[in-house]
Amino acid sequence: MFRQGKELTTVPVADLSEVRRQPDTLLWADVVDASAEELLQMGEEFDLHPLALASCSRTGQRPRAEHYPSYVLYVAYVPEHASPDDPLRLHEVDLVAGENFLLSFHGGSPIDAEAVAARVRAHPELVEHGGGFLLYVVLGELVDGYFPALDTIGERVEALEEAVFEGGQVQADIFRLRKDLLAMRRVAGPMRDAMIVLLRRDLGLFGDEGRRYLQDMYDHLIRVVENLEDYQDLTAGALEANLTVLSNRLSDVAKNLGAYAAIFAVVTMVAGIYGMNFDHMPELHWRYGYAWSLGLMVASAGALWWYFKRKGWL
Repeated sequence: MFRQGKELTTVPVADLSEVRRQPDTLLWADVVDASAEELLQMGEEFDLHPLALASCSRTGQRPRAEHYPSYVLYVAYVPEHASPDDPLRLHEVDLVAGENFLLSFHGGSPIDAEAVAARVRAHPELVEHGGGFLLYVVLGELVDGYFPALDTIGERVEALEEAVFEGGQVQADIFRLRKDLLAMRRVAGPMRDAMIVLLRRDLGLFGDEGRRYLQDMYDHLIRVVENLEDYQDLTAGALEANLTVLSNRLSDVAKNLGAYAAIFAVVTMVAGIYGMNFDHMPELHWRYGYAWSLGLMVASAGALWWYFKRKGWL
């Protein structure tokens, strides 16, 4: 919390409503794994609407922005994707931003409070822009979490592309990657769209400078969504390439089987001709008939093998 340019960190919860009404005060309260009683107390201190308070107590919500008379509720998500082998996890963060305060509700640790405080301390002159600046700083911390996840996904895409052309079994990995991309796209897209509500001039909560910072965050979200769309296209291309490789491999197997079937068909035909038991067959009692039939089989099979090898079927 800042008051007249000075940072204060020890303020009882019961005094928050009184403190935030004092002039030249900017307040951020980060609520982690709040109980029902703590949520109710925060709602009383900041005059939160029951629907807004209920949104802060739920998880799995769609990202959105809701405008209330003296504040705005913004539901955001931050991804956690440490390595290609780790599953993607999405952490919900509910932000309530007013003229001179910001509340953040979440479970776990998707927000680095020290990093946010360091950003605010680095630009104390911007504190006068109120809750819009605080919302920008916290959203910046959240949106920055997308880029390491995007880098990890980029590594996965490159590895899949290499594996596809090396003939590896990658179809399951491709579908896992598509699932992760879809999960991120489902939250990043609505987060970008919800920023439009915060940028409205008739909102009345943030000044021109505060909206300018939020516009910068909107541009960051556009970049995130565009990167996700690019990776989705690359993944779709990798899947098509994998299907093409599998089809070509199946075609090669079919050609091999067809070639060997033709070779053995000729051998079987020769054996069938000379295996007939007709009385009037010129070669039936021929002294060299056996050698002739074997030679004919070998010669015809060899000729066909050479022909199919030349055509690339074997």
